[in-house]
Amino acid sequence: MSYNLIVVISVVISAIISYLISFYGTSLFLEESSGLFKFAQLVIAIVTLTTIYSPLKVMLLKYVAIDEFEGKKDD
Repeated sequence: MSYNLIVVISVVISAIISYLISFYGTSLFLEESSGLFKFAQLVIAIVTLTTIYSPLKVMLLKYVAIDEFEGKKDD
C-alpha cells in the first residue's frame, strides 16, 4: 500500500465517524427542524474530523508499516 492510499482510507473512515458523531450528538440537543441543527452539525463534524484524522492516520501507518518518507530519495 502506498502512503496516498493510507491517507485516503483514513480520510474516509474519519469522515464517516465524524458524520455519525455530529448527527447523533446534535440530535441530543437540537431538533432536526431547528435552524441551528445543520450549523451545529457542521461545527461538530469539523472538530471531530480534525481530531480523529491524525491519530487514525498514524495508527494505519504503523499497522501497515509504511514509512512516511518512503517515496522520497536522499540527494
